[in-house]
Amino acid sequence: MPVAQPPLEISEDLERFSCSYCGTEQIVKRAGGAVWLKKIETAVRDVQKGTDRTAAELALVRLERELEAARESREKLIREAQAKRNLAQARRLMQCLIPFAAVFLIGPLIILLLDESFSGLSIFVWLAACVGVPALAFQSIKVLPIDIQPALAEIDGRIAQIQERMEMNRSILDAPPA
Repeated sequence: MPVAQPPLEISEDLERFSCSYCGTEQIVKRAGGAVWLKKIETAVRDVQKGTDRTAAELALVRLERELEAARESREKLIREAQAKRNLAQARRLMQCLIPFAAVFLIGPLIILLLDESFSGLSIFVWLAACVGVPALAFQSIKVLPIDIQPALAEIDGRIAQIQERMEMNRSILDAPPA
């Protein structure tokens, strides 16, 4: 037969106690003349859930900023690489225009000095040189590729990490409160 326990007496100054029978720590709550007990573990768990939700809300704000900064960094890297490529191509074209201008302007003078008459052959040679010399210059000048793939992979990895952490924090916020 179980032993009857004496009734629990809770004095006005008691805010917390440990059950001598089971050892569970309890918090004494009072409101409107009523007194009830709440396990400390439950109270701590409730506080932890509230803290986790607050931390998740704050983390989402910070992670949104980080994600935007990472995306801007990615776009900037792509823009800068394209600008460098465009500049290199423009330089290549300019370096081809110089020989063209030289052949186009100086060619007739050379023909006059050497031939004194503009024969069909000399005009053909001059026109071929106007096309051929710049074409050779164009082929000899290479625009080196700009390899941004490692940097893009690093940024994309960082974006994926941020999005993963955001999902984790959203799941904390989407969980029903206890």
